[in-house]
Amino acid sequence: MIPLVILDLDGTVIGSSGQVAPSVWEAADQAREAGVKIAVCTGRPGLGVALRVARRLGPNVPHVFQSGAHMAFPDGETLMASSLRESVALKLVQHARSLGLVLELYTPNHLYVERRTTLSEAHAAMIGVNALVRDLAEVAQNEPVVRAQWVLTSDQESHAMALAVSDVQVSRATSPAQPDTLFVSVTRKGTSKGSAVTALCKHLRVPLEKTMAVGDSAGDLPMLELVGFPIVVANSESALLARFPSVGSVEDGGVVEALAMAVQGARAVPRAPVG
Repeated sequence: MIPLVILDLDGTVIGSSGQVAPSVWEAADQAREAGVKIAVCTGRPGLGVALRVARRLGPNVPHVFQSGAHMAFPDGETLMASSLRESVALKLVQHARSLGLVLELYTPNHLYVERRTTLSEAHAAMIGVNALVRDLAEVAQNEPVVRAQWVLTSDQESHAMALAVSDVQVSRATSPAQPDTLFVSVTRKGTSKGSAVTALCKHLRVPLEKTMAVGDSAGDLPMLELVGFPIVVANSESALLARFPSVGSVEDGGVVEALAMAVQGARAVPRAPVG
């Protein structure tokens, strides 16, 4: 048995329907009964849909939210939070204003936007969180901003990324539940899914080499490269499929397959691709 399985959400557990398939809940119940701990590691905040999913998958373990910037139990108890420097957050806000792009600022308990747009409202609905409209400069100056996120169409990415910001970690993700939208997270330098998974394993006293992580995008690389049993779903980016063992796609219940492997043990994990 593999004692700890860490699951990305969008594109891994949550597919185009925006929901978790009943077969995943059943597989998770069976894995927990066998003694496997299950934790979420997601770019989403610890609110709304992500919190509900985390609570059901692992009611008694901490979970990683905000691309590694926030680790908390489902009851809200925070174990770790890493905030952006105020000057960095302000620089991002000013850049968003100059270009008219959607920028979200997250604290451990809230999502803030400066104005409601079709893009921002669709994202808020997808993650099940009510976005609060505030002056983002004031938020940056008065709140612990753990993550900023660009919500972009493909043609806007180069404009957003033209801003040079130091002391940050940038990760890129997509979601089948909101196709044609790109999510670019900005966290404090050194803060990633990898740093958070390291802290999570230390807290749970499970060695990284005995941990399975399942993901689908480049934003999952920091955790996939650390654990002993990295797995990607079949709908993953081609670069990940070339590097890591794979299971079925998110739409075909690949996570169910991965959880069954965790219960069966290391010998059930497929070999990584060769060449």
